[in-house]
Amino acid sequence: MPKTVISPVTQIYDDYVAHLNSSKSSRYDGKEEWFHSSVAGLCARKHYFSSVIKVKSVPRDAGTLRLFRLGDVIHEDIQNAIQWYASNTGASILIEKELYIEDLNVRGFIDLAMIDDGILYDIKSCNSWKWRTMFGKTHFDPESIKNYMMQIATYGIWYQQNYEELKGMALLFYNKDNSQMREVEVPMTMIDEAVLYWDSVLDAFQDNECPPVSLGFAPTYKWECNAKYCSYFDACGGGLVGKK
Repeated sequence: MPKTVISPVTQIYDDYVAHLNSSKSSRYDGKEEWFHSSVAGLCARKHYFSSVIKVKSVPRDAGTLRLFRLGDVIHEDIQNAIQWYASNTGASILIEKELYIEDLNVRGFIDLAMIDDGILYDIKSCNSWKWRTMFGKTHFDPESIKNYMMQIATYGIWYQQNYEELKGMALLFYNKDNSQMREVEVPMTMIDEAVLYWDSVLDAFQDNECPPVSLGFAPTYKWECNAKYCSYFDACGGGLVGKK
């Protein structure tokens, strides 16, 4: 059996991906006090560590960064396609638009907005296992993507404050294993839920104190308390895991 080694090309690629990730992360530098829209609907303690006391997140390993990069490549390809479409048709669009919702202390970046249609899109890449948990063979479980809905609904809050009528929101899923794509409409009622969520986060930090570990808000889901998924797992003391 030939011995497996880390080739120079592998190391070069890992260094390159780490460089790209660092460049992407730098857009948050100096603005750490803002809550991240990408964490909408998830554990409130993440907001505390990232935006209140500004703990540096644990660096990701090379394998995880490669997976993130693959997601970024898919995002960029779809966004490039929309830019190509807009240049050919004159359609008005927003891509990677930075947003601030000052009354909720939230900051983020919109993947895609089709202004003429009044529709927001958020792009999500996943593997086949995640795809099956969401869509299954015969059913669709909206609860499995509730946090994704909260994220785009947060963008909806901003859109309604800055543009004419928002007519729709959708999540665009891309299966990395077989290139299947699926668009899922997000109910407009999710915007009200997103406002309630961010109001609750603001209330929880009125005295700059960390919300206690409690399933349903801190964290929202059991799976969040995992060193692989949470950059603040150690700083938090393991959340539900550490509470046992």
